[in-house]
Amino acid sequence: MDFKDLWESVPYPAFVLNIKNEIKLANPLSQQYCENSLYRLIGQNLTNYIGPNSSVFEVLEKISSNSSAIVKFDVPVNWKNKGNQVFDMYAVSVEMGCSNLILFHPKRLKGKMEQAYLNQSSIRSVSAMGSVLSHEIKNPLASIIGATQLLENSNVKNKKTLTQIILEEAKRIESIVDRVQLLGEINTFDFNALNIHDVIDKVKRSALQGYGSHVTFEESYDPSIPNVHGDFELLTQAFHNIIKNSCEAVGKKGGRVIIKTSFYSGLALGSYGEKNKKLQLMIAISDNGPGVSKNIVTDIFDPFSTTKIGGSGLGLPLVAKIISEHGGFVELDEISEGACFKIYLPAFNISANERSR
Repeated sequence: MDFKDLWESVPYPAFVLNIKNEIKLANPLSQQYCENSLYRLIGQNLTNYIGPNSSVFEVLEKISSNSSAIVKFDVPVNWKNKGNQVFDMYAVSVEMGCSNLILFHPKRLKGKMEQAYLNQSSIRSVSAMGSVLSHEIKNPLASIIGATQLLENSNVKNKKTLTQIILEEAKRIESIVDRVQLLGEINTFDFNALNIHDVIDKVKRSALQGYGSHVTFEESYDPSIPNVHGDFELLTQAFHNIIKNSCEAVGKKGGRVIIKTSFYSGLALGSYGEKNKKLQLMIAISDNGPGVSKNIVTDIFDPFSTTKIGGSGLGLPLVAKIISEHGGFVELDEISEGACFKIYLPAFNISANERSR
């Protein structure tokens, strides 16, 4: 492969800088943004083209200090003669730490496409919400109405049974409403330092007493991983939803669920105006079931997206919501057998926690 052709075909601005932020290489599109030829750009400081106070240089400084790749979203860049524009920025140390590679992905077209996709997803979600909630709530309501009508007859002998039906079905409706409500705002003020292994162990013990009694659990834990900053019950709910899905997916005989924790380095997430969060914990939960249906694999974290008979489609969206509120993200990893969900979380930061209180 001719890497020169590859470099020149990158459809957005890309630079290679030395540790002083002087330009060593610039692709054709970056030359357009800087309104200069490569010959004139080489040796020039990037500050001459985007200003010395750009948040871009904060990212470059972090890379120089820890050599990790950083993805930063919604970064404003004030190009000379082109004005302020917003980019997603990818930066990584190259050439044994002697240079930095930065890529600026424009947000304009990408943002419009994402918004269109989100609008379509929202329409599908609202439509699905109406269908699911109608189905989920009508059934217990029918039982409540029927039992109530029978109770109106003073000669009914099994009043205790009927009142029990009403109570159980009312609790069922309450549970549905609670699950929908959890997709709303989550209070992060009560987050504390906790060991993620304690969360996983609690969920696993509960599973073995119920829905996972037929499953063989295999654990591979890294005892050296740091604590996370979070809510024990919320994280328990998130891991419960994933592990329950895995347990229900595997067969009654030979079913396995593998839980692995490990220290993860080299990945950081951040948005403009927010401090970068290094995602230092990775928890992988995999199984030997049939895997995720291709029909929903791209929408698996959307509300009400499910192929499970009797499923509400709220379990995985709730997982994504909870993990996001904890500063991380969850993904479905493609494997040859079964399904594998990977959760990435930032480590507990004492100084950050003290500042938030």
